[in-house]
Amino acid sequence: MSRKNGNRGGYLKKLRRLLILVFIASAVLLWLNARGVIELPELPFNKSEELSLPDGCAQVRFLDVGQGDCSLIISDDGETMLIDSGEAEYSSRVLRQLKRLGITRLDYVVATHPHSDHMGGMADIVSSKIEIGCLVMPYIPEDYVPVTLAYERLLDAVADKGCEVADTDNKTVDFGSGRLEFTFPDYSGENLNNYSVIIRFVFGERAFLFSGDAEEEVEAALLEDGVSLRADVYKVAHHGSSTSSSALWLAAIKPDYCVIQCGKGNSYGHPHGETITRLRDYTDIILRTDINGTVVFTTDGDSISYKTERAA
Repeated sequence: MSRKNGNRGGYLKKLRRLLILVFIASAVLLWLNARGVIELPELPFNKSEELSLPDGCAQVRFLDVGQGDCSLIISDDGETMLIDSGEAEYSSRVLRQLKRLGITRLDYVVATHPHSDHMGGMADIVSSKIEIGCLVMPYIPEDYVPVTLAYERLLDAVADKGCEVADTDNKTVDFGSGRLEFTFPDYSGENLNNYSVIIRFVFGERAFLFSGDAEEEVEAALLEDGVSLRADVYKVAHHGSSTSSSALWLAAIKPDYCVIQCGKGNSYGHPHGETITRLRDYTDIILRTDINGTVVFTTDGDSISYKTERAA
């Protein structure tokens, strides 16, 4: 072998090592950024996220928090509501997004039910400098109150901040030019998913439905009670699990758009294939945070548009 070829072989080996080191370093940085340990420069989608809401419009943001739920509603007059927070490791990401949007007050904060993938990071958000108007969470009977650290941290944070806590009566409240409809399932049992607060945001002729992780048992009870469910945009319950989004439930919603909040390669297999099949009876626009990243809807009460952080 000539010296020239030997030098070339040595160069390629060094290049391969360098590329491997760069790949490992990039993966570590992304992992640390996702968990809020460090903050990397934002991607172009996020750079443009400073709130610029057209006059007379409302916006709903489905944030990418891995295998968890977190949604932000911004009304046409600037009122805000945060629904869930994802796991604790994502609280820094949520707070950074609120800061980018210039949000210093959350008029409503909703912990749909006491599972950490929905309220694990809520204590950090309540304890932050953000002003909290009213906290909404379901009543859990004493026999079923969870003893998890995440739930205890949230209760401590609420007490320390002196937040107003809403009662658990079904109610409708004005929210900008729209309205919020809160429904608390009449449930008592050990399945914490079924305590999920149901929220319908109505703006003009358009509506968005959020049902936490509520499962078929609660869906059937709400259908029997005649609760209003029709919505253009449906935040698919329980991350697309087959235990939720029954055929009758979807028939009442008739969604034009569906958003599934789940983590890439999650161990639960969410979303389940049978759920996707049921959703496709109504729409082909099924957006997923594990694929599309954060999803943002804007509506003037008549038309609806959306953008995603990543193309599918």
